[in-house]
Amino acid sequence: MVLPEQLTIIEIADCKAEFISQVNSSSVLELDISALKKIDSAGVQLLFSVKQALQEKGGDICWVGTSELLVSNAGWLGMCDALNIPR
Repeated sequence: MVLPEQLTIIEIADCKAEFISQVNSSSVLELDISALKKIDSAGVQLLFSVKQALQEKGGDICWVGTSELLVSNAGWLGMCDALNIPR
């Protein structure tokens, strides 16, 4: 799955259904974060919720690419370690 350029509170509703479908169909989610250009705390929270749901099934997120923006925003929220984002 490729994250959209923006993952903010405005886009969450559109993305949530796809994340739910992915979590229901697999325990590992390959998530390409390289196109991400804007993310807010709601986007970080959504990613953390997805990670938790996958871990409950014995899986996890497999990050593809890097995003300094995601690292920065997740770091600001104290979530880098919890999300295990590649740096």
